[in-house]
Amino acid sequence: MPSYGAKALTRIATSSQSAFGTAAAIGTATGEILFTETTGALDLGVTVDLGETTSVGKRTAIQATRPTITGRQPVLTIAEGPASMRTLPLILDAVGAAVTGAGPYTWTWSPTQGDVDTLVFYSFLVEDGVQKYLVRDAAPTEITFSADANGLLQAGATFAATTAATSALAFPTALPAQPMLAGRLLKLSTDTNFPDKAGSGATDYTSITAFSLTISTGVGMITALDGSLTAATAALTGSLDATLTLTVASNSAAGTTFPITDIATQKYLRLFGTTSDSYGVWILGSWEIENIVPLSSDQDGLIVNEVTCRLAYDTTSGKSLEIVVDSPLSAAP
Repeated sequence: MPSYGAKALTRIATSSQSAFGTAAAIGTATGEILFTETTGALDLGVTVDLGETTSVGKRTAIQATRPTITGRQPVLTIAEGPASMRTLPLILDAVGAAVTGAGPYTWTWSPTQGDVDTLVFYSFLVEDGVQKYLVRDAAPTEITFSADANGLLQAGATFAATTAATSALAFPTALPAQPMLAGRLLKLSTDTNFPDKAGSGATDYTSITAFSLTISTGVGMITALDGSLTAATAALTGSLDATLTLTVASNSAAGTTFPITDIATQKYLRLFGTTSDSYGVWILGSWEIENIVPLSSDQDGLIVNEVTCRLAYDTTSGKSLEIVVDSPLSAAP
């Protein structure tokens, strides 16, 4: 499959579509520039049948007139980079987040557990420094977060799409403020039931040094015999899944909150942080501890444990995961 390598993309802009199959308007005054280092890769997703199995009595297996394109399914991968509280909600909006409030605006993604959510498809205008490409009908299949004590909160995403084509569109010229969140401003707390944004009843845990979260949204492209090489639509065809890995100090607090005897037990965790101007992120979830590696490594002279958790449906609250972002962005572009 033809692809463009990581770090080829020097600019990325995005805007939400009115419907599947209708590219969004992106221009000097429309769309949102993703502020990140914009490292990423665009895989054109073109599959080709070379006709090798059709023998015509010649020694060369492939005949020059036989190859046929059988499908197009681009994938846009935006590598993890510093997470802006302004543009982070757009990834969540694509999988059904709702926005409320007024300055900061609260974007809440609380995926439906007994049904599917309505996807919002996005268009992306990407550039490799010379050429520009418009990616249409994009929906996130994977979302990642991570942070440690030495940098900013990071976020990334992988988007499945239907088409990628060269484009002459212009990039937005507005460069609004992009609030960032330092990793050290994040905190972890535990609760006795599914946590809320306010932290009611939560107990702070101060021995975490890093975390990484990978969310599989369940989004999949639907291909059909519909007279087109591109996907007919995208839908939530898979289960919602997530893996949360915590690096915690190997101390008495870890022995109480994350003891090795807690493997295969449920935990309610609230990972959150706010900036000085009241923007922030809250990752709320119900988890089963899948594994604990005691004394896993030495980090800055500190012995640490690694705790791996899998997302688990909580029958009491009817939830498994909720992500809230307080943002200066009032609505999706």
